[in-house]
Amino acid sequence: MTASRIRWVVIFLVYAVFHVWYGGNGSPLSADEVEHYASRAREVGGPDVEKRFREFASSDDGREFVMVNLNMYREQAKYEDGREVDQSPREVEQRYLVDVVPKLLKRACHPVVVVDPILTIAGEGNSERPDWDRVALARYRSRRDFMEIFLETRVGIEHKWAALGRTQTMPSVPQIWGVGIRVVPFLLLLCVGLLLDRVFGAQRVERR
Repeated sequence: MTASRIRWVVIFLVYAVFHVWYGGNGSPLSADEVEHYASRAREVGGPDVEKRFREFASSDDGREFVMVNLNMYREQAKYEDGREVDQSPREVEQRYLVDVVPKLLKRACHPVVVVDPILTIAGEGNSERPDWDRVALARYRSRRDFMEIFLETRVGIEHKWAALGRTQTMPSVPQIWGVGIRVVPFLLLLCVGLLLDRVFGAQRVERR
């Protein structure tokens, strides 16, 4: 096998490992897993949280999904224990993000887009206070990953609730999905392979 073919095999294997890790089309939660996560959710948040988690877990199809987060910040950060802080609510929220973002990335979950709305410019019908400060969409590899991340992130969660005065979180099934993250490493590895072929090809020509 030539050196060029070896390089392309290695590049293919690297991308294959990434593709499997990034996932997005796995097995649904089993009945035992649903019970496991529901009981843990009850311990963390009580019967209401257990009910919502059980419904979410029971309808699992094993596929990736997008979590839509609508956030309204407090005028001043407010902790349940009454502690006072000099930081703004957005700065307080960063403490939560420092805790949760590594847990997201470890499981191939990541933000898709984060925007700060300017104003509501048009609309029709009644809607309850659409004055959100931030809209964030995050990709989750599976509901299993979401459950694990949510139940692990108990230390930093107090910073989130101290920063937010109002929030809505909606798991959503993507219907139209643009160029995904999967394409980016594929293109990068393709460029690396072509570049290496060109460099080593030029060196062979020079030696002749």
